Amino acid sequence: MITIKTKAYMLFIGIALSLFFLLGSITNLIPNPFFIRMSQTHWYDYLFLTLTSILSGMYAGIWYYKKKTKDVCSYMAAGGMMGGVFSFGCAICNKLLVLILGFSSVMTYFMPFQPLLGVVSVSLLTYGVYQQAKL
Repeated sequence: MITIKTKAYMLFIGIALSLFFLLGSITNLIPNPFFIRMSQTHWYDYLFLTLTSILSGMYAGIWYYKKKTKDVCSYMAAGGMMGGVFSFGCAICNKLLVLILGFSSVMTYFMPFQPLLGVVSVSLLTYGVYQQAKL
């Protein structure tokens, strides 16, 4: 008989691995023939990809185990997840950013702040996981 705790661990591992490979493939941090990255990768891109995947999986596992949440936890986790994707993704390849800011603004203003965005988003996601575990 599989307990709810075991299911929560399986959910955590499944979501973390799925997000790692899905987001890593889309952002071409994991090389593949379907996507091309137009900006160079840095060591911190891999760190933010790994942390975002693990923390998102942890949040989902804890949520499944406890079966309750606060709005603050959900908002923190969602904001951290979205910010994490922007922090390790190719800013030039992101059509939405280029549409809103323009190519030169993305290169000048957004790309230098991607590591800071990564730290903020991982912090938000960590706080969301902490609050969810505390419930």
